[in-house]
Amino acid sequence: MPEKIMKLDEIQALASNLNLDNILVKPEEVIFTMEEKGDLETTFPVPNCDRCAEKCCPNGVAISLYDVARFVDIDLVSFISGTFSGYVDLFLSEDGGENIKLSRPFMSGSNPEIKDCVFIDEERKCSIYENRPLICRAYPIAIRIDENKRKVAFWMGGCKNYDLCDNEPAFRRLFLSAIQDYNEKVTSNSLLMYSRNRIRDIGLGKYMEDDWKILLDHNKKNKELEKKISDLEQVVERLRMPQDYSVIIQRIQSENDWLKERLVSLEKEMILQSERAHTVISELTTQVSSEYRKLLESMVQMQGQIQNRESKGFWKR
Repeated sequence: MPEKIMKLDEIQALASNLNLDNILVKPEEVIFTMEEKGDLETTFPVPNCDRCAEKCCPNGVAISLYDVARFVDIDLVSFISGTFSGYVDLFLSEDGGENIKLSRPFMSGSNPEIKDCVFIDEERKCSIYENRPLICRAYPIAIRIDENKRKVAFWMGGCKNYDLCDNEPAFRRLFLSAIQDYNEKVTSNSLLMYSRNRIRDIGLGKYMEDDWKILLDHNKKNKELEKKISDLEQVVERLRMPQDYSVIIQRIQSENDWLKERLVSLEKEMILQSERAHTVISELTTQVSSEYRKLLESMVQMQGQIQNRESKGFWKR
């Protein structure tokens, strides 16, 4: 009977073809930010799960591609829900994928109402402790890249029941598991972006979203975007021609200046015409008054002459 090929080995073989040395974390590069949790030289924080009343193992813990392969190898696929999604959009994005939301498969049972992890038994022990995912092995230590691009190890706030002791090996196991968990997630993301067909070839394609649907949606969005860009370019083309518009604007300004000057000239001309009319009216009034006086004087004179004649009897019969 041929030996079973382990999915984890196939994933690791695929990952060996990636050049990720510059982004994977090495223990000596990590900075610890664990205030009040030991000096990390003689005292170390180690979780004490035996006397812990907290429920640190909720339902729906997300797992990496490596964990999916491990679950397949030990026949626990029925406890995997969800798919890796967002990675095709991340691959196709041109802005660094800042607005793309990634999601991963997660551990879940048949009853979604149960709040505890599906692998927690009646005694609140992990029923797959030896095969638990890396995130569970590393908890409560996690590795992150901070705003200054430093690789930082920190203690997650959910774990409040721990011992400060000299058990360096236990703390170191947590720390190395956290580094391995971080590196496996980074490698998984790269495989999900660049080696999707190879992942399908080894039988893990059902844990990924439908590429064709995403590509069709992406193509549709691109066509819609191209149409909007084309419409915008046409509008811009109609509105641009800066030289023609500048000539029109200059002509309008020139005509406006001419109109202003013409209005000022007309106003001055109207004032002059008004002054001339007043002068003519005044002269005519003076002239009429003079002629009227002369006429009155002439009439008075003629009346005097008539009276003289009548007194001399020239008009008697």
